[in-house]
Amino acid sequence: MAINIHDIDMKKCASCLLGKRFEHRTCFANPGMDPFALKAKKELGKKVSDGTYKYEDCDCFCGANDSILVSETDRYGNYYPLVLCKKCGIMRANPRLNETAYVDFYAHDYRVLYGNKISDRDERYEKKIKQAEDLYNFVSRHIGIPRGTVVFDIDCNMGSFLVPFHKNGCEVMGADYDEECIEFGRKKTGLNLEIGGVEKLKGFGKKADIVILNHVLEHFLDIDKELKSIRDIIKPGGFIFIAVPGTLWWIKNMCASDIMALLQNAHLWQLTMDSLRYVMECCGFEFVYGDERVRAIFKATDVYRNKKNPPKDEYKKTSNYIMGIEHRHLPRIYARKFLELVGVKKHG
Repeated sequence: MAINIHDIDMKKCASCLLGKRFEHRTCFANPGMDPFALKAKKELGKKVSDGTYKYEDCDCFCGANDSILVSETDRYGNYYPLVLCKKCGIMRANPRLNETAYVDFYAHDYRVLYGNKISDRDERYEKKIKQAEDLYNFVSRHIGIPRGTVVFDIDCNMGSFLVPFHKNGCEVMGADYDEECIEFGRKKTGLNLEIGGVEKLKGFGKKADIVILNHVLEHFLDIDKELKSIRDIIKPGGFIFIAVPGTLWWIKNMCASDIMALLQNAHLWQLTMDSLRYVMECCGFEFVYGDERVRAIFKATDVYRNKKNPPKDEYKKTSNYIMGIEHRHLPRIYARKFLELVGVKKHG
């Protein structure tokens, strides 16, 4: 059932686990936002406020709905109620934008809000090409990639992650709903890139030996449904590479221990390596290798883990970690604000 944000506010009955810094304030905006992103934030806020974008309640992947509110804002000040499941320890957005709103958000708000401007595309492409080499090396270290390997990239953006596979003799195809990215990628790479999703990859005529799902799974509305669809395009025994922002590793190594920097409203799920392994095994994928970053390889099998068997103590591990790191980080924030107040600027 669709929910208006004003109804959600009236239902609010709990404070955030991480404290007042993580309570939603409509007037807040990250001072680092460029004018385009700030305008996109305001337009998004208006759509939420006037009911154009509606929300929906959702159970956790494990089927439970017993959760604790972690935060209700993201790093840009967008409404983002993030909860931690007490059963399996997965964090998810709840309530979240419903499917209609979510599709419209990606079509009209997401790209500008998170800084993916057309003017920066060449620079971003070159950066992604370097990341693509790292991805290829990661995969090739753990599974064989002989010439003729069929590789699909779902939500491929500009297709850059397929380039090193193609150079090493693989048959490649990518799909993405962003028409401008696909057109740019076709010109840059010369590769087979299509506008759309998994349905386009089904039309390739072959099933994949390897599927790339690079920072995509955390955006899925329905993980079970999407992974079932992806299984249809993988050969029996084929592999899937998945990367998501691993909660424990990213906060410390990519966010300078500031949890707020991890949070963005487009991420419907926040996962650790243990919780990703649980999700994938429940969907019939056998764990091959992974790290806490989280980058992982799984193999398609006919063995399914029982959802009633989540990772042990994941709720306790995650809650203790995020609370501990926030308590250690908070004094630094207060110290910086004090120095700014008295006119002392940080150098270096």
